[in-house]
Amino acid sequence: MSVEDRGAADPERELKQRLLDRLHAHIEREAMERGESSGGMTLAEQRRVLAAQLVEHVRPLRRFIRRELARSISLGTIPPNTLSEDELIDTVLVRALQHANDAPQQGLFRWLRRLARRVIRSSIDAERRRIEHERSLEEPVALVGEDWPDQVVRLIDILADPHAELPEEMLLTQETRSILDQALDRLPELWREVFLMRTIDRWDDVVIASAEGIPVDQVRSIVEISRAFLAEALRELRYSEIA
Repeated sequence: MSVEDRGAADPERELKQRLLDRLHAHIEREAMERGESSGGMTLAEQRRVLAAQLVEHVRPLRRFIRRELARSISLGTIPPNTLSEDELIDTVLVRALQHANDAPQQGLFRWLRRLARRVIRSSIDAERRRIEHERSLEEPVALVGEDWPDQVVRLIDILADPHAELPEEMLLTQETRSILDQALDRLPELWREVFLMRTIDRWDDVVIASAEGIPVDQVRSIVEISRAFLAEALRELRYSEIA
């Protein structure tokens, strides 16, 4: 790994460690309140094992939360910048620990998304009540115009290649991300998350299969079909915008 790669990975490792420390503190508080004994594998130890598994899903969890918030913002449900991604991530992970008995051996990330949806809906409802009389009537501005950025045109070609990696630098601009999001929204949630974990997070097929509770062959099939679908969807969006 190059110095640049190690530097890029450090913030993610630091985030995972911060979250793990916070989850461990939560576990210890609960253990003290229960007066947990040290016989056998304690509930606290089981929770710590789950906490370590949970923090490994932080990157796709953040992306999922960001997409859900963006969708609510685009629909005018809440104004921008009213809910914190970091606070929502913390809440989802703590909620996951509170429901640890329901955590599956396979499909952990799928289960985590269901919890995240409930947390997001609850947070949005609370925020809407708080700002009910202050909500702006301004509609979101469309981000896609007639002149598409070169990155999106190149992205169509990359997606059409079943072996090409998806460069992260192509998704840095808000306009490019917004255009891709329009195409991603056409995929079923499971397909979208599997595709993103494979092409953006660079997760191994076996790890994704475990996270989603599906066969490895299905992961590979989903990624392959999704690439072709997204390339075609981007072409369709492009031509519909310039028509």
